[in-house]
Amino acid sequence: MHTQLMNETFQLLQAECSPKAGITLDIDRTEILDTESLLNSYDLAYERKVHLLALYTILSLATSRHKDCNPSDPNLTRKVLDGDYLYSLYIQLAVQFEEIDLISYLAPHIKKWQIRGAEGHSGVQLLATCLEQFLDLEFRRDTYTTTVEQVG
Repeated sequence: MHTQLMNETFQLLQAECSPKAGITLDIDRTEILDTESLLNSYDLAYERKVHLLALYTILSLATSRHKDCNPSDPNLTRKVLDGDYLYSLYIQLAVQFEEIDLISYLAPHIKKWQIRGAEGHSGVQLLATCLEQFLDLEFRRDTYTTTVEQVG
């Protein structure tokens, strides 16, 4: 199943991912639908949903590329370079989308995922949890700021 949000996200990623990188964006649509559902549970502008879903997708792909890195794997170099490229694309797009707070929040988690990924563990479920925690914190902060402004 493809939704408009998912289609726009995929178009954005196709446009931003350099063809020279030679990376196939093999995206788990079920995972993306779950993340889309999460984003739809918050009062976010549509464009921001596209941006956050794109950033989530890139991080998910980067994590999966770094997963199961075995020194004897003939594709090891390709996996590492693909993952590194996708992580750098995440930073580039997050800055472009002005999601600096997201970068700051996820940075320590991403480093842990990279280490765990090198050990053969998946960080994708953790990514969804961290995105939800980030949005919860952001909405709690916005609610607090609005309340203070109304009282003040």
